[in-house]
This record gives sequence, structure tokens and C-alpha cells, in this order.
Amino acid sequence: ELAAGAGDLTPLQAAELTMDNAERLVRAVLNCPVPTIAEVTGAAAGIGASVGLACDLVYAADSAFFLLAFANIGLMPDGGSSALVSASIGRVKANAMALLAQPLNAADAHAAGLVNEVLPGDQLRERVDKSARRLAHGSRRALQLTKEAMNSVSLKLFDEAIAREREGQIELLISPDAQEGFAAFLEGRRPNFS
Repeated sequence: ELAAGAGDLTPLQAAELTMDNAERLVRAVLNCPVPTIAEVTGAAAGIGASVGLACDLVYAADSAFFLLAFANIGLMPDGGSSALVSASIGRVKANAMALLAQPLNAADAHAAGLVNEVLPGDQLRERVDKSARRLAHGSRRALQLTKEAMNSVSLKLFDEAIAREREGQIELLISPDAQEGFAAFLEGRRPNFS
């Protein structure tokens, strides 16, 4: 997850750059003045889950799943996922995803309120396009103000969560546990954390 092209940076600078990029990406989706739609066709893992869940509407193929596997490699959720997932499915299920790296398949994600609708893969694009057309015919300002109002209530603690994630993840990215986690992942073995 370290930032690409960070070869000349210290580990701390690379970790800070990684977190800056993740935050910028998720905030761009959250702060987009028009509603955004996620079309999840496979694995939405790590920052991919954060970006998808930052969207205003989330549609998933029946083969899709959501995964916060950071703990498996000595890291913690980032990209605002601690706020985004908890706001959608509640603390207990969010903890299972974050602490146990428990994947949530599309059907369970829908039942938990993480996605709007689950469809067979060959019907997903048509459904997303239908929603996009409907939004495109709406009042842009009304949609913008509605989006801002919904986010202000459901993501009231987003700024605090992403700041906490940034601080914790920077510490973890340069830790021996993360280095062991990365090595174990690349070598296809279980990590041996300190």
C-alpha cells in the first residue's frame, strides 16, 4: 500500500504520502457535488472498499465481496473505512470485518445495509446506468444539498475517524509488524507478529 514512486522518500515520508493519497481519493468522492455511484463487480478490498463505500449509491454483482484485511498484514483500516463501514452496518459487524478480516459477500452486504442492491453480474451495468440517468434528470442543486445533508448526519465523525486512521496507519506502515506482514503476504505464509 506504500505510495508508488516513493523510492527516494524515507519510510515515514512514504507512509505519509500513502495516507495523503488515500484521504484525497476518498474525500474527492465524498465531496463531489453530484451523487456518485459505485459498481462493485468483484473484490472491494482495502482502499477500494473505502472508495466504493464513500459513494452515495452502491450496487454490487452477486459475486462481489467487501474485505478489510488490513489486520492480516499488521495494519489498520484507512481511507475513512472505520467511519464508512460503521455508519453503514454498525459497530459489531464492522469490527468483525476490521479485526478478523472477515469478508462480507454481496448478499450479506445488502442485508447489512452496505449496498443498495445486488444483481447478477450481467444485469449490474444496466441497473447502474438506470440510476445514473435518473440522477442526471434531477435538480443538481437539490441533489447536492441532499447529499451534503445526508453525509453531515451519517458521517458526522468522518473527519475524526480519518485523522485517527492516518495517525495509526502511519505508525503501522513503518512498524516491524507491517514489514513482517508484507513479507509474509509476498511469500504466501502466515505472518509472525511481535
